[in-house]
Amino acid sequence: MSSAVAPHVGVCPEYQLLLEQCQKALILWQQRRSFAERAHFVRAAAIEELNRLRENYARAHALLESHEQSCNTCQYIAKIAGLDFESMASALDRDRRIA
Repeated sequence: MSSAVAPHVGVCPEYQLLLEQCQKALILWQQRRSFAERAHFVRAAAIEELNRLRENYARAHALLESHEQSCNTCQYIAKIAGLDFESMASALDRDRRIA
């Protein structure tokens, strides 16, 4: 009797790093934004910081999507995994909105 072996889908190390950076930027921005929303008074410096954090997240997300579109490894992994969408990040965003 032979035991079945589950297929192992590889991960692009650069994509993984970019994804982690994007997630960290998003979490930091969300945490600070949530804190500011609960505050009775928000200083101008806090607003500037929120804008900077939002821009950091937008930049990290753009790098992630750009990498997906240009990386042959990411495209191959998505194809062999049977993923049928424009980008892995957009699928993650859809999953977050559903949850």
